[in-house]
Amino acid sequence: MPAILRSLRGLGQAMGQANRRMVWVRGMATELPRSGWPIRHKAKVQWGNQDAYMHVNNCQYYRWWETAHILYLREIGMMLKGNAKDPEGAIIARNECHFLKPVNFPDEITVSCRATSLGNTSINIEYLLENGANEKCATGSATLVLFDYVGEKKLPISDELRWKIMNLEEAAA
Repeated sequence: MPAILRSLRGLGQAMGQANRRMVWVRGMATELPRSGWPIRHKAKVQWGNQDAYMHVNNCQYYRWWETAHILYLREIGMMLKGNAKDPEGAIIARNECHFLKPVNFPDEITVSCRATSLGNTSINIEYLLENGANEKCATGSATLVLFDYVGEKKLPISDELRWKIMNLEEAAA
C-alpha cells in the first residue's frame, strides 16, 4: 500500500468519531473533521447586487460560491489559467444554492468553502454564507471536474493534489 494511503488510513483513527465527513481516495474512504472551513472569504454586499425586491439577487450567490472555490483551488496550487500554456483547470458540473435568509445592502458576509469528497476526476465542494451577525443565510454545493481545455477531456485527480486537499482540510479542522 502506498505511503500516502497508509497515512490517510491512520488519519481517520487519530480523530474523534463525531463530526466527520467522507473523502474518497482511490476507492478508499477517508474521513475528515467536519468542523473546519479552510476558505473563509469576507465581502461587502454592493447596492447593485440587489434586485427589484431589495434583497441580493440569486445570481450573486453563485458569484460568491465561484470566488470561494477559486480561492480554494488556488490554495491547493491550481492557478486555473485554462490556456495553451496551462491548459488544465476545473469546470463546474453541478452547482446549487439553498436560500435560508435574505441578504441585503450593506451587509458584510462571510462565504466559506470546503471539500466534502473526491472522485476520480471531481471534487465536491460545500458552501456556507453567513451575514455579519453570523446567521446562516445560504448553503450550497458544487461538483468541480478537473479538465484539459486543449484536449477537451476530464483529468484524473493526482495523488499529489489529493494530498494537498487532505492537508488543507485537516489544517482547518
